[in-house]
Amino acid sequence: MALSKNKIAKISIIVLMLLALFFSVKYYKVSDEFENYIEISDLENKVLDSQLTEILHKYDSISLKNRTDSIRFEEQIRVLKGGISVSENSKNSSSGDSIVEYVRREQAKTNNATKLKTSHSLISKSDKLSALNINVKGVKIYSDNYDLKDSKIQQLRVCFTLEENLLVKSGQKTIYVQVVNPKNQIISSGNTSVESDLKVKLQYSASVDANYQKKDTDVCTYVNLEQKKTIKGKYKINIYHDFVKIGTSVFEY
Repeated sequence: MALSKNKIAKISIIVLMLLALFFSVKYYKVSDEFENYIEISDLENKVLDSQLTEILHKYDSISLKNRTDSIRFEEQIRVLKGGISVSENSKNSSSGDSIVEYVRREQAKTNNATKLKTSHSLISKSDKLSALNINVKGVKIYSDNYDLKDSKIQQLRVCFTLEENLLVKSGQKTIYVQVVNPKNQIISSGNTSVESDLKVKLQYSASVDANYQKKDTDVCTYVNLEQKKTIKGKYKINIYHDFVKIGTSVFEY
């Protein structure tokens, strides 16, 4: 009987030692992960602080430049008004000529600034189309066989604007609309897919041709929905041209 008790006591001690060893290792691992987390968090906070400081510095620089430009513009207006007043009361025509020359110089500066701004706008754009103002609405088709109790929609009406871009060639553009349901399934009625020369395959839900003339062009198309894939949730709407995504939006049903 005494031997049995000693055996149980030894087993209990061994079990407790194993548990203590297990929890010690677990505690060390958790402590190490926590220290790594603290270190990474501190590093991220420092990066965010640096970025925020840089943004505030740029904002202050822009605000200072705007105030300086405003003060300079007001000074020019005062000088111009003062010059005109003097020229009206003066009999010397050379004074009037100097005011005219001043106005011409200021107009030339304004024109140059406008041209420079337009040039920068063109440079910042690429030669790719861009789809903006994507608007999606659900459509129900009513017929003699339609059940009024059915709340599901049969189509999606997708409208968007192809942005003005002078770098894009004019002409007929084929735009592909891809609808992805909340289960990440692409809705396509039938085998609707295209393949590029590089064997890149794009599955789409609907396509539409647009006559693009380097200016804002409004485009609309309808997507026929598969009833088994039409479920409640958020749908992602992707717009493609030449196998490049040019716009995306979210539609909640």
